[in-house]
Amino acid sequence: MTRDYHLFGIGNALLDTEFQVPEEFLTHNNVPKGRMTLINSTRRGELIDSVSGTPDGVSAGGSVANAIFAAQGFGCRNFFAGIVAEDDVGMAFIQELNHVGIDALPPRPTVHGDSGQCLIFVTPDGERSMNTSIGIADSFELSELPSPKIQSAELVYVEGYLASSRTGRDAARTVISRARDAGVRTCLTLADVSIVQNFKSALEYIVAPELDLVFCNVEEALAWCNVDSVEATYEPMLSIARLCVITLSDAGCIVIERGQSPLRVMGFPQSPLDSNGAGDMFAGAYLTGVVNGWENDRCARFANFAASKIVTQIGARLSSITEYREVWRAFHNAST
Repeated sequence: MTRDYHLFGIGNALLDTEFQVPEEFLTHNNVPKGRMTLINSTRRGELIDSVSGTPDGVSAGGSVANAIFAAQGFGCRNFFAGIVAEDDVGMAFIQELNHVGIDALPPRPTVHGDSGQCLIFVTPDGERSMNTSIGIADSFELSELPSPKIQSAELVYVEGYLASSRTGRDAARTVISRARDAGVRTCLTLADVSIVQNFKSALEYIVAPELDLVFCNVEEALAWCNVDSVEATYEPMLSIARLCVITLSDAGCIVIERGQSPLRVMGFPQSPLDSNGAGDMFAGAYLTGVVNGWENDRCARFANFAASKIVTQIGARLSSITEYREVWRAFHNAST
């Protein structure tokens, strides 16, 4: 069967808006340094009014959106299901995805609320202080989920952050269920250790009965399994997915698969400027390998290679879609 999309991704749609600010900006505006803080729309407006000048960077962010964007740059054709309003923030989000060929859900009329936005304040020492206004990003309606798009994908990729809201949880479960019924492979990222710790029952609801692939870092795996060694996570992680990839920062990753010995794939150590987005880049690269029919080892090496490129710059995205294509070519050149 010929499918229209390589990847169908679902996650929170957040427009990342980055400002370079002096240290005293954080103090004056009571912004916790180096942390992600949830804020409401009123607080978002206050912070925007307080910062001078235009943003230094704007990109259609969110974990799955970042991964889908990377995979698009590596040659895939993708669809992203995220909720935005028909406001300036939402239209900027949609237009960026559409510009590189990613299809997306249409925006909602603004009467339903504001689009989600993450204000990122970068101080001279390179610290990134993120202030996230979710807006309507997690307010999914099941009627909005396009079954034909899900069924025409090779793989669906679900964001664990959706477990933090009832509508997000139900949307994630529905997408996975519809994908299974259509013979589409299913994949999820556990997203963040705080999601595992605070919303594990919702994640269990999403993944039941099982997935084809799960991404997590070592902290998330340990928290999910409630153990203190990575080796002890192998059996319980494989109870929820046929294949699990555990990332180990610049040390690479471990790929575990039912019936196979664990596979350790070394990374490409760098002197990182910013680790934000490394996991998203890793997932986008690995999934590109999956839909191209690569073996686990090659998928993991490409994912490690791609992640090593994103940490050498500030921000969760490379500066243009062309740079992703250059990463793709560099990996292939090094592999031949």
